[in-house]
Amino acid sequence: MTQKWMFPMAVLMMGSIFFVEGGGGHLFAADSPSNEGSGVGARIEATAKKVGKKIEDGITKTVKKVEDKHIGDKIERKLKKAANKTAEGFEKAGKKIEQKFGN
Repeated sequence: MTQKWMFPMAVLMMGSIFFVEGGGGHLFAADSPSNEGSGVGARIEATAKKVGKKIEDGITKTVKKVEDKHIGDKIERKLKKAANKTAEGFEKAGKKIEQKFGN
């Protein structure tokens, strides 16, 4: 015998919060006035907003750190250095080929 869930599951779809009642597959809108669990829906919505805000704050902090450490500039310098070394390597190889097969 399978055991049914004894707690509602929250689902966020297109800006509205829904919850699924314990394993029966009934879907109720949290903002529907006829639902008994609209208080639960409001709490779920508030929690979802808090989580979204924390994610946004975390991304903002990460972007700030990347900008403060000038990571973009460092990557640009490393790529330029690698390109210059590659060009020097090709130039040396070209000179050796000319020496070997040139007049």
